Amino acid sequence: MQAPIPLNLAILGNGTKPEVVAQAERIGRAVEAFAGIRLVGVDLAPETDLSALKADVALVLGGDGTVLHTARRMGDRPTPVLGINLGRLGFLADFTPSLFLERLPDLAARRFTVDNLMSLECTLIRQDGTGRSFRGLNDVVLRAGPAFHLLEIGLSIDGESVMTYRGDGLIIATPVGSTAHSLSAGGPILPPDAQMFVVTPICAHTLTQRPLVDGSHKVFELTPRGDASTILVIDGQVQVPLNEGDRVAIRQGTSPFPMIRLPGHSFYRTLRDKLGWGASPPGERGA
Repeated sequence: MQAPIPLNLAILGNGTKPEVVAQAERIGRAVEAFAGIRLVGVDLAPETDLSALKADVALVLGGDGTVLHTARRMGDRPTPVLGINLGRLGFLADFTPSLFLERLPDLAARRFTVDNLMSLECTLIRQDGTGRSFRGLNDVVLRAGPAFHLLEIGLSIDGESVMTYRGDGLIIATPVGSTAHSLSAGGPILPPDAQMFVVTPICAHTLTQRPLVDGSHKVFELTPRGDASTILVIDGQVQVPLNEGDRVAIRQGTSPFPMIRLPGHSFYRTLRDKLGWGASPPGERGA
């Protein structure tokens, strides 16, 4: 009987952090000694083009920010990613190194599924007509810059004016991003397989401005109004100052971002384990 084809694995991460380098070496040794998995490369450089990565699975060492950064570097040709948490919360990167090493048999036997997470495309249209596009996974945020005055942001959906938000900013989040900044601002939790965007105001000036959920097939356009300093932020990492007359268009990305899910790990389990979802507050009785 022909032996199964080994699974090709690449290790990625931010090599400026000593703990990432140490764990890459530890995991690399374990993988090379494990039958059924072939280590095809270790890339700990921060800005390598990963759009042509030759691997079946990319192991990303770090936190959720490293996974988001990796998603942008992979562009429209992403490799399925399994995140290893070396940071704090670890919602996208929810495996510890030790737990991952225990699950090598599942990986080698291909006992996993691939969740195709909805991505987003953000296009900045300057007043002079020039444009620039960004790929994201979590969210697009318009927030106040120095001197942090109240913002007025117009929202239109598929060309129809919806309303003008007044407050500290506005978030357009994917289902994955609904558990990040949007959740902190009072937005709803969306399951990762939902095809929706959530619009969440930041510190809204009036109580009538509430989060809005709408279909991902639509185009959401944001227009800063007035001369207050405004900053465009993509996935909490890319920051671009906006000028009066600029517009920001957000739509679903052309390709989803594939994340590996091993048996026994689910979205709701991650909510319970990482965010304490449904747990009783400290000092309360009950389950």
